Amino acid sequence: MIKTGHELSDAEIRRRYDALGHRGGLGPAFVERVLALAGDLSGARVLDVGCGMGALLAAVAARWPSARLHGVDVSTARVRTTAATLGSRVALADADVQHGLPFARGSFDVVFCTEVLEHLKAPERGLAEIARVLAPDGALVVTVPNATGFAPFHRLGALVPGRWLRGKLLPYEHPANTDQPIDTCFTYREILALVDRGGFDVVRIAGYRYFRYLEMLPLFRTLYRPLAPLVERAAPRVAAQRFAYNLLLRGTPRGVRAPGAVG
Repeated sequence: MIKTGHELSDAEIRRRYDALGHRGGLGPAFVERVLALAGDLSGARVLDVGCGMGALLAAVAARWPSARLHGVDVSTARVRTTAATLGSRVALADADVQHGLPFARGSFDVVFCTEVLEHLKAPERGLAEIARVLAPDGALVVTVPNATGFAPFHRLGALVPGRWLRGKLLPYEHPANTDQPIDTCFTYREILALVDRGGFDVVRIAGYRYFRYLEMLPLFRTLYRPLAPLVERAAPRVAAQRFAYNLLLRGTPRGVRAPGAVG
């Protein structure tokens, strides 16, 4: 794995996230894939760890009005933005999942953690805390950028000269290219191992934005873009999730197995 920003203090990381501004998420198509993994959330106790500007919570609120929603984020600025958008519909808190969440054991039926683990110094500790606040039969829906989906460019960052060229050949969140305060580049196998060490069994794997690196190359971009929707539909049918740039996993706390579980 490749890292950047892990030497920064927690206070500096928080300050830099507040200074990044109100950056949006990955859009409605990504949210739909995340919600598909979650299933029916009617009446569910739901927590979004790293809720950002609240797009996922807003989608849950619109679709399942009876869901009881909570969100936490390390950025005070983003929590305030979410509060202004959703008001009393969601309970929000400033919190760092690595250092403890302000909830009792078993408080939630579903916990979302989307595009967050790669920005933590101790992601295993964060996953363990999520396991603590999940009900024994609860579900984690977690997404992580997958460096394998950008192979071989994920390993060539140090060899690419100049910021302009890095911006063309490397994914936005690659440690050699990102403006995030802290980032880690995980491969497919590293992501699965991380979730396992965090105390979860993976019961379903999905992907989004397959062979993303092809859209970065001028000639291949023209050829691939018309084919991308077909690839998005076909790749899961042949278990090609390892080549998706965004890996989406549904997990259960260790020892709880669901019907159709992976492995």
